[in-house]
Amino acid sequence: MANFLQTSSHRHRKKSPEIVHTGTLNTGITFVMDRKGDADNLRYGGNHIYSIPEYRRRGGGRIVGLPNNRIDNSVIKAGQVSIIDRSYKKPSRYTDSNYAWKELDKSLKRIRIKPKNNVSDPFASHTNIIAFDDNISKRLLENETYASSGVDYRSLEGNKVKRRLVDSDEEKEEEEGESFNDQIRQKTIEFNRKLDQEPENVQLWLDFIRFQDEAAAGLDPSITTASNKSSLNQVKLSIFEKALDHNPTDEELIYAYLTCGAETWETLKLLREWDKMLKEHPDSIKLWAEYINLRQTNFASFSYTQCVKVFEDALSTLKRQANKCHQDDVERREDIESLMVYILLRACLFIKQSGYQEKAFAVIQAAVEFNLYQPVNFTMRYSPEEKINAFVEFWDSEVLRFGEKGALGWHEYFRAADNGEEIPDAVVDTLSTATNDDDNDNMLSLKDWLASELENEQKNRLPLRMSQAEDDSVDEDPYRIILSDDITSFLFDITTQGARQSLIYSIFVFLGLPYTPPNVGTNTHFFTDTFTHNEMTLNNFWPSKQSTTKHLVWYVAGVPMNPQETTSEMNPYDIPSSYPVGLNELFAKSGSWFKCAGKEYIQCNVDEIFTRTVFQQLLAVEKSEHLTICYLAFESSCGQKLGRRLAKSLLKDQRTSLTLWNAYAQMEKSHDRTDEARKVYLTALSMYHTFPENEQRNAPVLYYMFAKLELENNRPHEALKILTSISNNQPYNDQTPPPTSTLILKTREYFSQKLAQLSTLSDSPSERQIAIHMVGCCGLFEYLSSGLESACLVYQHALDYIKERQAERGYESEMVWVEYATLLYRHATTSTSYKPGLLRQAMEQALALFPNNTIFLGFYIWNESKTKIFNRVQHMLNDAVKKDSNVILWLSAIYSELHKYTPYHVNSVRDYFERSTQDTRTRSSILLWKCYIQFELIQDNVQKARSLFYRSIRECPWSKELYILGIKSFGANMDEKEANELISLMMEKEIRLRIPIDDEMLT
Repeated sequence: MANFLQTSSHRHRKKSPEIVHTGTLNTGITFVMDRKGDADNLRYGGNHIYSIPEYRRRGGGRIVGLPNNRIDNSVIKAGQVSIIDRSYKKPSRYTDSNYAWKELDKSLKRIRIKPKNNVSDPFASHTNIIAFDDNISKRLLENETYASSGVDYRSLEGNKVKRRLVDSDEEKEEEEGESFNDQIRQKTIEFNRKLDQEPENVQLWLDFIRFQDEAAAGLDPSITTASNKSSLNQVKLSIFEKALDHNPTDEELIYAYLTCGAETWETLKLLREWDKMLKEHPDSIKLWAEYINLRQTNFASFSYTQCVKVFEDALSTLKRQANKCHQDDVERREDIESLMVYILLRACLFIKQSGYQEKAFAVIQAAVEFNLYQPVNFTMRYSPEEKINAFVEFWDSEVLRFGEKGALGWHEYFRAADNGEEIPDAVVDTLSTATNDDDNDNMLSLKDWLASELENEQKNRLPLRMSQAEDDSVDEDPYRIILSDDITSFLFDITTQGARQSLIYSIFVFLGLPYTPPNVGTNTHFFTDTFTHNEMTLNNFWPSKQSTTKHLVWYVAGVPMNPQETTSEMNPYDIPSSYPVGLNELFAKSGSWFKCAGKEYIQCNVDEIFTRTVFQQLLAVEKSEHLTICYLAFESSCGQKLGRRLAKSLLKDQRTSLTLWNAYAQMEKSHDRTDEARKVYLTALSMYHTFPENEQRNAPVLYYMFAKLELENNRPHEALKILTSISNNQPYNDQTPPPTSTLILKTREYFSQKLAQLSTLSDSPSERQIAIHMVGCCGLFEYLSSGLESACLVYQHALDYIKERQAERGYESEMVWVEYATLLYRHATTSTSYKPGLLRQAMEQALALFPNNTIFLGFYIWNESKTKIFNRVQHMLNDAVKKDSNVILWLSAIYSELHKYTPYHVNSVRDYFERSTQDTRTRSSILLWKCYIQFELIQDNVQKARSLFYRSIRECPWSKELYILGIKSFGANMDEKEANELISLMMEKEIRLRIPIDDEMLT
């Protein structure tokens, strides 16, 4: 040992051997050549263990010539020196592959750190001493004699000792930790224990079944494979069966069971299970509604005839349920009848979209005649079977029916027949019913067939009568004539007012018109249903062609540079429409507000005539101001003169209707006739004091809309004069001087008193509408007299009033929010002191309550586009579709992405389309598939569009429009085999072909 110390202390560095240079060229680069080989290379495949390089130490493990390397003394192997690179920084836990096994190991114990209760901050006392926790010694507790039996009867501490034992157990658990397997095992035991105690708790069963997904995903990340998923579903199905043994009548549990089985069972087994459940629960409304969705969308089992039979069976079952309802149970009966109307609408849309337009129109005509034009006291005098027989006699007489010009109705036919009067024959325009056989004979290609097929669909929409049909045409296309046997299964009685209103506005949904029922908000099924929004018109949905052009890629030093993205200021009014349609929307000018007039939604001349006749005949049996204004808006959209003529005609009969006067003025404004609109308002304001008192109560709508008209024309002083005139009962005159401070104070007091008297939650819908208009008057007055902050207080007070009464998600709350949003948007577009945060905050609050209202969405997206910050929009829309997805939200998200940048991000838009068509709630939307295919065609990605076409008809096998789209877009590139297969598929699914396709057209 002494020799070693002595030797090491007197060690001197040896001189490095001189380097021998080879060659005479001095390049500045030296080479050392080792000519001596190592025989062990061949023997062992590497250097001998003793022939390792000699590293010169510098102390602390450092090596001469390798400043970043160190000798690792922790690795001890005979004859080897381990060198590590200290410059390498070890990756963090979540990015280091060495930690992956720990994260995936389900047996690894994990310690859950629990916050300690009632722990004081040692630094808060500002003393010179920091006290440490006085932890209880586990050894002391183990040695104490009373610890084994819980609480010793001689102990003065009593329950305190028990608490100390519990704390000790928790500390022990924290030290030992809990693995994922332990956690799953513990939760399973807990679920089993609770289910043994509460086997009738359906929600607990559903939670336990959902827990299986969580457990499987954690234990095996590859659970997404088909085999693993099938095994998991088998486990879940066994739990479902146990749950159904204890809860055999619960509809939610039955539907969840069938939904789970749909992922595993074959189609035949799935249909047998559905039939079994429907036989056991024939009265279940929810099961019938879901069964219709299944049969309509299941490609393997779909056929047109069978699906129509499902609709008929559902209506038959619901009719029996309605007949069982007691007369006192009005609410239950209204629910059943409203569901029957919904199924009727679904059936008509399905029949129409499959190509059988004549039958779809006939079913609508029959349902309206049977319920709205039923003879007086018919229900009391005749049984249901006798009523059906009487209606069959009316239908087979082939007189004019609902929607046809000159029709008098079933009740008039019955009266005339009962009195022996002569009934005139139906006179229908024969030009629209004629087909050109010569054109059909001249068709040489699939393109010719397509043009002729579409032309026939536009012309021949209403059912043909036997007296008008020719023998040859009937033989070629028998579906044009609708007999009484085709419509009787769709007839049912409507006795409640809610179902009656639903039937009326279902007609407009069937025609593709945007008119919504009064007092119905966007949180209802009317606005979110996937199957009733396929007729929606998407005006200005796609960006202009300049926005889709691709920029050249610039290269800087050989590196491609992305072109600079420019943000375009989006027009909020072009977003897909989903909002209660009121007077503002019915008479809006294009590009100035959200427009829903009517004419732009009509596809052909036959539909326009039919719609006009429908309005006239409905107003003869249904007195409704909202329906009247919708009719006026429709005629106004067809032409200014038509609208003015109708408005004057209506005012002759309803001269005291201030709502109608207001609609007349707004109609003039929509045609850029501002002076005429002012005259209408001045006329109404000058004479409304002579109207009946119940009509005078509607005066706030005149003042409010008149003031908004002047404000839109940059005349805020005139708008303020109009609003102040409401308080002194003096007619407004544009020659009067500006309002004085006294008059403004008087008007403010007037509005304060009126708002205190009125209630936005009164029983009468008309009173609630008056209250909303009064809030609008007060808010606009405060905006013009005091500023935006005062106006915001008015709306916040009204919204707080509604919230206190727990009606913040109702229709009235939504309309107040719309008026509030309108004022904020108006201020943002006209004022220099615009604060984006104010509109953003208001719209976020509104969208939290009404996520499907695209007025709020449009304003929110527009506001964020001004700030050039789109992350909020994307996060908000992503959260919305995750929470409750529907067609409207997906279309709004796609629209936002299309108009975010110029040019838009193709992959981002495609991602939204892909997610929407994979969503279980929206994958059967014809509209989404059409847009997706069109998007890929715009990108010149024809192959991708073709694959989408085949996917679309698998998800929507009833849609003739999708088949036609495929033939139109890809027919020219189809070979004979592919074209034959497509036409055969259409015939297999019983899609209506008006003109047969010859084999010669496919070659």
